[in-house]
Amino acid sequence: MRNWWLVLVWLGVIRMESTDTASAANTTVVLYKVIAVVVPHVEPSFVQQLDEVLRKSGHFLGYGILSILVFLALRNTNRDRLQPLLRRTWGIYLSDLWRAEWVLIGMLTTIVTASFDEIHQTFIPSRTGRWQDVMLDTVGAAVLQVVVYLLSMRVLKQRQVTAPQPEFTSTR
Repeated sequence: MRNWWLVLVWLGVIRMESTDTASAANTTVVLYKVIAVVVPHVEPSFVQQLDEVLRKSGHFLGYGILSILVFLALRNTNRDRLQPLLRRTWGIYLSDLWRAEWVLIGMLTTIVTASFDEIHQTFIPSRTGRWQDVMLDTVGAAVLQVVVYLLSMRVLKQRQVTAPQPEFTSTR
């Protein structure tokens, strides 16, 4: 369970952002007040556009993070279960660091969560549920999964370079 607590916390964050409090009308007002402290004569239309960009970026990154947290929870659960049984160092093979099934489960979790979130928002008068947001969430998850793959390959390559090479000695 210890590998999964961050996933549960993040699902709670997503759930809180799906409420009336996080509606565009409310976030625009808060953003306007924050910007007005620095720039007293800010145009409301600028704040609305900035709010829209921040909201869509939040979809992309927020659900991407969910996908990565699920991936890491699966990887770490796998490590914790198998490491005591292995007769080799953990993390020297790509299958220790990255597996397609972990990506698939992370992506499916993102799609299901995003879909339920958008359905939930259709029942809140100040919110709208949009399939386009589910697509944006899914793209965010896919992009961050590619980043995880590239980082896994980099770590694997570094471990192979720094691993001590066996010495070959002659018995003659």
